Amino acid sequence: MMSEQDIFSIVLFGLMANFFFSIMLGVLINRNVGIMEVVKIVRGKKKVQPFYQIVLIIVPFAKAVHTLYRVYILQVYFLNQGKSYKDFLLYMMK
Repeated sequence: MMSEQDIFSIVLFGLMANFFFSIMLGVLINRNVGIMEVVKIVRGKKKVQPFYQIVLIIVPFAKAVHTLYRVYILQVYFLNQGKSYKDFLLYMMK
């Protein structure tokens, strides 16, 4: 069975690999195409953004707001009233 540290290590490795390969792809395109041609291609492409792109942008912010709300509930409602983290967990699982 994998521990939390193993899962965190795999996720961190995946993020680092993603950034590395993205940078390498950018370098490859820059060497073979050239930055000015890329700028011309991007400027020449006038396409309508898909409707779901707004949702893709909003989702991470909504998740962050949801997490902040849960922390607010924990701090204000439970801890200020002398309740424990166990009470908070029971509240979240209902």
